[in-house]
Amino acid sequence: MITVYDYLSIAFYFTFVVTVGVVFSRRNKNTSDYFRGGGIMPWWMAGVSAWMASFSAWTFTGAAGKIYSQGFYVLLLYYASLVPLLFLLFFTCYRFRRMRVVTPLEAIRIRYGAATQQFVTWIRLPFLLLFGGVGLNTVGVFMSGAFDVPLPTVIVVLGVMVTFVSLVGGAFGVAASDFVQMFLVVTITLVISALALAQPKIGGFTGLVHHLPAAHLHWGEFARPEFISLWFMALLLNTLFGQNSMENSAKYLMARSDAHARKMMIFPLAGTLLGPLMWMIPPLVASVVYSPDQIAAIFPNLGKHPEEGAFLLTAHDVLPQGMLGLLIAGIFGATLSNLDASVNQGVGIIVRNFYLPVINPQCSEKKLLIISKCSTALFGVIIIGLGLIISKLRTLPLFDLLNQLGVSLWLPLAIPMCLGLFYKRTPPWSSWTTVLIGLTMSFVVMFGIKSSQVILPDPDGKFSIQQKFQLWFEPHLNHFHLHLPTISNVIGWIPGLSGTYKHEEATQFYLFATVGFVSLLCIGWFFFTSLFYERSSPEYKARVEEFFARLKKPVEGLTTEQVQENHKVVGAIGLLCMVFGSFVLLLMLVPNENIKRLGFLFSGGIVFSVGLLLRRVARRNQEKSS
Repeated sequence: MITVYDYLSIAFYFTFVVTVGVVFSRRNKNTSDYFRGGGIMPWWMAGVSAWMASFSAWTFTGAAGKIYSQGFYVLLLYYASLVPLLFLLFFTCYRFRRMRVVTPLEAIRIRYGAATQQFVTWIRLPFLLLFGGVGLNTVGVFMSGAFDVPLPTVIVVLGVMVTFVSLVGGAFGVAASDFVQMFLVVTITLVISALALAQPKIGGFTGLVHHLPAAHLHWGEFARPEFISLWFMALLLNTLFGQNSMENSAKYLMARSDAHARKMMIFPLAGTLLGPLMWMIPPLVASVVYSPDQIAAIFPNLGKHPEEGAFLLTAHDVLPQGMLGLLIAGIFGATLSNLDASVNQGVGIIVRNFYLPVINPQCSEKKLLIISKCSTALFGVIIIGLGLIISKLRTLPLFDLLNQLGVSLWLPLAIPMCLGLFYKRTPPWSSWTTVLIGLTMSFVVMFGIKSSQVILPDPDGKFSIQQKFQLWFEPHLNHFHLHLPTISNVIGWIPGLSGTYKHEEATQFYLFATVGFVSLLCIGWFFFTSLFYERSSPEYKARVEEFFARLKKPVEGLTTEQVQENHKVVGAIGLLCMVFGSFVLLLMLVPNENIKRLGFLFSGGIVFSVGLLLRRVARRNQEKSS
């Protein structure tokens, strides 16, 4: 499947990424530079990095597999983010920047106190590492299918690469590579979509819609409208809290001012609106051309979920030699940003929110930077190990796995960290008690409700972790004459939600039930604690007042030195775009059909032109400031 020209593209990409990391490592003079780029990034650079961090290889594996199986239904997942992003634009992003901290956990310390900071530090760290392992497993699935290499081998190799780039480059290095990778991934996806639709057996977009399986257009075949509506509303509410939580502030702390924090929202909003329309065409084409059995025969390494190779299969069929390697590199790059966010935040938690305030408050910035890099290496090893474990244990498709994990683990943490930005009259213990209550409710919904009266194994004879727990736990309840409730017991009385439940409906239930119960309980408890606010210490009240005073004070402009440094960064990114664009343009010399060579001209031409524009702007600004 992979040609020598594709390997050449991949080799160039990895060399390029390592070079970017080394070049920008010189700008990491302290932990502020390492974790948030010194808080001086221009809006377009921080905005691209924020969007790139929001998606990963999961878009091309888990989401693509769902699109292959169920079509346009997946658009609901993406578009559930639009309202939360608009709320972020108008009410939250500038508050993030005004917190004036290096890491989100420092803001939590100011808002809720040291005890809550340490609680969130140690309860959030395992979740970050777990999601890092899931993300590594996700990109491993894609690479394993592409190279026909066992998944564990791919996970180890990619994990080492991610760790190295995170270790060397810091926030500046990742943001710079994000900018190049965005144009790479978007332009190549457009090329795939255009070439796939141009195939005679597809006949353009109209022909594609005509040939699609009926289930892609008639969602009632796998779930009732009532279930789909509740699922969508649950996703929207979950994303609303997640996007507007203090824990999600890391990328916005990079922006140089309030105005830049707002303007950087252009990329997440445009990407969320237009991106899914690009990502979905290749797997839709695969659903017309290939049956599930055919994909399983082509990608034996994907095991139970061969549909997760649908995007890659279409890309292989239509892309010219050399461009498939660029696509693989770009998808790895998208995941790199996502994984680096997990690693960077985890390291920030340990170094800035545990080691510095608890172990060594007098530690110098130079020593903190060294400790940060050592912690990055350690976290990389842990994430690789978790990725290997997850590859052995997971039973859910990647699409459902990430959705359920995000709701069950992140939502209880996100609710108090979001509400705490807008409402201040709560005691210091309001946050961590809300988290514990929410996690308990998530546990109850996931493991305390059966999908049917009888717990049946999957078609291959295996039980999921949830089913294993229920099989172990139910006899203990029976001893006390208690029984696990079923979905019918919980919501069967609601019109439209009774009867026999399809597999997709059961999956949707666990998600919207978790969001519903956790949200009601956590929000109610958080505001209930306000009754005890007056009993809080004067020191705590003064700290909360200081926090909200920060949120009202706009961030001032850059110093002359920071402006000059920023011009250099813009020029460096422009040069990187020109170098990468030139390489893509040179691939036009690879033996391919003339129509396919235009793909290299389109992709490379855009990347090179953007780089040339940035170089000219940087040079002009440097001349003005000198």
